[in-house]
Amino acid sequence: MKVGIVLLVVAWCSAALAAQSYHLRRPNQYRQTPADNAVTALQARLGRGELELPAAGPSGRLRALLGALAIPESSQTLVFSKTSLQRHRISPRSPRAVYFGPDAYVGWVPGAAALEVAVGDPRLGMAFYTLAQDEAAPVRFVRDDTCLSCHATSHTHDEPGVVVRSVFVDAGGDPIASAGEVLVSVRTPMAERWGGWYVTGEVGVAHRGNGAAVRDAQGVWRVGARPAADLWVFAEEFRVADYPVPTSDVGALLALEQQAMVHNLLVRAMLQTRFLLENDRAVQAMLGEEGLRDSTLDLLDDLAAEVVAALMLAGEVTVPAASVAVAPRFAAEFAAQWPQAVDGVRVGELVGAPRTFTLPLSPMVHAPAFARLPDELRHLVLRRLRRALQLGRTPRGVDIDAGQREALDRHLRATLPGYVG
Repeated sequence: MKVGIVLLVVAWCSAALAAQSYHLRRPNQYRQTPADNAVTALQARLGRGELELPAAGPSGRLRALLGALAIPESSQTLVFSKTSLQRHRISPRSPRAVYFGPDAYVGWVPGAAALEVAVGDPRLGMAFYTLAQDEAAPVRFVRDDTCLSCHATSHTHDEPGVVVRSVFVDAGGDPIASAGEVLVSVRTPMAERWGGWYVTGEVGVAHRGNGAAVRDAQGVWRVGARPAADLWVFAEEFRVADYPVPTSDVGALLALEQQAMVHNLLVRAMLQTRFLLENDRAVQAMLGEEGLRDSTLDLLDDLAAEVVAALMLAGEVTVPAASVAVAPRFAAEFAAQWPQAVDGVRVGELVGAPRTFTLPLSPMVHAPAFARLPDELRHLVLRRLRRALQLGRTPRGVDIDAGQREALDRHLRATLPGYVG
């Protein structure tokens, strides 16, 4: 009888793995679990009178919120496609601004009633909130699980996450469904990126940003992307002065795309591992055994391999040297968010060409989302990282030379807890 029960549990576990949506399953239970994150900490400070988030100027409480979350204003990227909750307000004449730090994302649309916030959470993976912009309204973050209808789909591994898409849009910002869309990652060719986004800075490669799509004589959708040193090029389209900074920098877009890719995977890995461990413990209890089963260890090792490949930016598209240059302010403020070793080396130093970073490793290895991985998985990830950097056993699609491996190994030895094993 005991064997029959175990087989039933294993079969149920396998079916659940195929279905994914681990955030809805035990022990995660997203909708029943209270949040505990940077936003709930801000709300507690507001309640104790230790913090104020005053509204000021056209952007309302935006700048105060960015300061409270330690998100640099220079991370601003502008998207004019109608592809988010407040789509009725978004257009080329009223683009939505997106800001991000290592564990939080803020969206703002001019004139909108609320700011949108997504933040990493050790229990939920990622939680979503709104913050009223009306000065007469209470300064209170409201958790909004309805965001999962867009932010927990196949675009995000069916778990809570952030979405960066490239779409063809018409003159009003509406996506042209028949033209298709691209979920952007480091593997996406530059020519397919940034449809529906404003892109500023030095960009010497073809892309889909900065304009509406038109069909050529062969019926192919194209965007005649115009160069833009800054947002003032678009002053006739929208009120540039209303935004905190006059940029939607190519460097910020590159950093956001790799971060969203890695962050979403880390969230899924955390939730999936907790699910696997819960079911493994149930089987152990019925069999009166200890230690993880081999099948569970194999699944965790496969998941660790996936995480390491993402962290090492496997398959990253390269561009001709000097074809992309990032804004110095954003590059400096982004890099400053990540640890620096005594020899001055840090990950997260943006160059833009031929690759996103000077050293080919996502700075998300230092992010809270990585630290939240259960010990059983994080141990396997760190072991694979060591093998990749010390022994050259890199994932397929990773382009890294011996000097870069040695630099990264020294850096992680000095800065990443648990790396030295």
